[in-house]
Amino acid sequence: MERRGRLARWTVTAVTVIVGGTTALPVLSATGGGQLPNLDGSWGSIPAHALAAYQRTDGWCDGLRWELVAAIGEIESGHGSANGASLDENGEAAPWIFGPPLDGSNGTARIPIGSWLGWWGLPGPWEQAVGPMQFRAPTFDRWGVDGDEDGVVNPHDLDDAAASAASYLCGPSTAVTDERAAVLRYNRSSSYADRVLALADEFAAGPLVSADGLICPVAGAVSFTDTWGAPRSGGRLHKGVDMFARHGTPTVAPVAGVVEHRHNDVGGLSFHLWGDDGNYYYGTHLSRYGDVSGWVDAGTIVGYVGNTGNAASTSPHLHFEIHPGRARGTPPRPVNPTPAVAVACVTNRIGAGLTGGE
Repeated sequence: MERRGRLARWTVTAVTVIVGGTTALPVLSATGGGQLPNLDGSWGSIPAHALAAYQRTDGWCDGLRWELVAAIGEIESGHGSANGASLDENGEAAPWIFGPPLDGSNGTARIPIGSWLGWWGLPGPWEQAVGPMQFRAPTFDRWGVDGDEDGVVNPHDLDDAAASAASYLCGPSTAVTDERAAVLRYNRSSSYADRVLALADEFAAGPLVSADGLICPVAGAVSFTDTWGAPRSGGRLHKGVDMFARHGTPTVAPVAGVVEHRHNDVGGLSFHLWGDDGNYYYGTHLSRYGDVSGWVDAGTIVGYVGNTGNAASTSPHLHFEIHPGRARGTPPRPVNPTPAVAVACVTNRIGAGLTGGE
């Protein structure tokens, strides 16, 4: 469920801007009646284009997580949806989003437009924050990044704005060693930092995945722990759960849906399941495929546990992912599947090493 419709009804109101030099950013507060909305923290509610833009900033520098950028995007403009705007197919907010004039009223700083008159639509006579991440012109001019590599560095384009926010958060030290300090650099308000950090943590938890009706994808004795986010080769982070089982143990469709079998260099033999429940499921490192294709019922054998792809040196296991609400042609949006799998596999889960040991 996107928040776009609800956010479009919010109004943009000014909050105190604390300016310390030319790189301080004003804050746009997307509120209704002066009250903050209740945020459910489910990043499944972030529009797909915005989510992809945020996730590309993950690890922009050491210590930066994409959820921090997404939290700022939520607070600043509702991911490009404030004041009735929405993101077009290229990620640009339309109509363009501007903050309140920085004319000294309502607790804002007083900053004349000066040489920035006309910059990306700024009308003057006062500066205004620009775009879905609400940059001041001098800040974006210094830290702007062409996030979508289209040859234009556009503060109204969320791809560019999110990458620029990552660049700014990383700062000249090219690392985020203190998230709170990085956010306070973005906006020098303790309450703002509190909100950003809390929301980032909620996004990091991911949307809840219901285990109702989910069948354990490994049809046999299985062992797994929660390794979501653990480091992997090539600088990747683990985006699934590794379900260890004996070689050749059947893997089954956790829900009814359309199954496809494809090979890739990292995963080896893999299945892709577009579930009738609207979610996408992915399993890989199979030893061989099941003799099915197209629509299958839940519990149908779609493959067998193995260690193909880059798992050749590991014990046989199924790498399993869940992507809530993902449709064909949309970016990956995995969540930690371990809690759901733990419920679904309660009757056949055993200890580490398939021996019942700890």
